[in-house]
Amino acid sequence: MGVAVIAAVAAVAAAAIAAWATLRARRKPDGRIRLVDVLVADASAVLAEPEPAARVLDELAPERPVLDIAVHNDGGQSCLVRRVSLEVEGLVHVPALDLPLVVDLPGGPITEPLPVCERRLGPSGSYRFGFPLREGRHTRGVNQQVAAGEDDRFLLSLMAREAVRGQDFYRVTLSLDCGRTRRGKKTKPLTWEPITVAAYGLPDWETPEVIRERLTYIADRAREVAPGGGDGVCVIFNAMAHPLRTAMADYVDFYEAKLKILEALLRQCREHLTDRAAIETRLAALEAALGEVASLYGHATAHRAP
Repeated sequence: MGVAVIAAVAAVAAAAIAAWATLRARRKPDGRIRLVDVLVADASAVLAEPEPAARVLDELAPERPVLDIAVHNDGGQSCLVRRVSLEVEGLVHVPALDLPLVVDLPGGPITEPLPVCERRLGPSGSYRFGFPLREGRHTRGVNQQVAAGEDDRFLLSLMAREAVRGQDFYRVTLSLDCGRTRRGKKTKPLTWEPITVAAYGLPDWETPEVIRERLTYIADRAREVAPGGGDGVCVIFNAMAHPLRTAMADYVDFYEAKLKILEALLRQCREHLTDRAAIETRLAALEAALGEVASLYGHATAHRAP
């Protein structure tokens, strides 16, 4: 009798273990998102893709950088990307080179550049991410579901407020947060490498021909303002008053520095672009403009006002 009871208990236990093992085998593992790639796309190129989803059309803004994010779900169940975060740093503003203003200031000689006070006026889914143009961490919620074992792609249109067209750049680090699994386990954020982007359209700049004309204008205008010269004559541009004796060379110095900064920034932006044609064209134009700088210094020397 005892042996029979023991055998029955063993049979029940074995059946329970077998049932538990079967259920465990049938239970699919939680979803597990993996970042595959992050590139910077042009909004117009994305909108030109065959049959873009209607909700993609509403979220993309012309001339703003778009993060094209590719992910894959390695788990056995669908999974949601719940939040995206951007770590913004390395802000760079490259201003336009002002038209020079030649004036004769009273009150003594101008021997070095002086500051001038200036008042500045103030695919399967896509998300518009607005944030202030300043360094720091910015987060917004999303609802991007990725099916088990599937690839997915979604877009993040970066809308940095206060950005000036063609003049602002920043470096951004993307993080994805999938929250908790269905079993309540907290997932680790997924972070991509830093990417440099143009905040609002690719830059333009003054051509060497324009700079040459402005240098001639400085010389001509200085002779009008003070025919006999004068220590108080200065040239004002980009919030600085420059003494006349160095103003033309200072103007070319500013122009050369601006071109070199733009060249370095565009080379960084190029690293993650989906389409490099436009930026390669601008880099070629920058190289050509930098090749003219020596002749601009010569023009400044030849036309230097007394």
